Amino acid sequence: MKSNEHRSVENPTARERLTEFYTTFNHVVTNDSDIDTLAAAMTDDVTWIDATTGARTDRRYSGTDAVLENVVLTPRDRSDHLQAHPERFTDAGETVIVEGAYVGTVDGRNFDIAFAHVFELIDGRIDGCTAYRDTALEQRVFDA
Repeated sequence: MKSNEHRSVENPTARERLTEFYTTFNHVVTNDSDIDTLAAAMTDDVTWIDATTGARTDRRYSGTDAVLENVVLTPRDRSDHLQAHPERFTDAGETVIVEGAYVGTVDGRNFDIAFAHVFELIDGRIDGCTAYRDTALEQRVFDA
């Protein structure tokens, strides 16, 4: 085993931790598994902010339970199928920007909604996220 492979197993990078977060998110929204693993990826006082426009602008969720309910479980319950696909990571140490898309179906209609998440990490756990996405498209998909 190369030394950097060993380091990665013992001390995952921010990108590896966030990749695991999205993988676990996708498990939770697909089959209700791993919610405790998802919660463990966040600090107890995590804050998630929807910094978008329209009716969903500046929504703020504080604490693990509020984030899980509003960011994970509610969208899961409103869609037939939902997945988050991270596509690009920009790592700036404890701040990581992830660009990607939420894809899935609602009432048999496909959707593909781009997002940008700006994560703040503390000791490898998510302490905050500011989420940007096309809320006009989201509203047309979910409120149709």
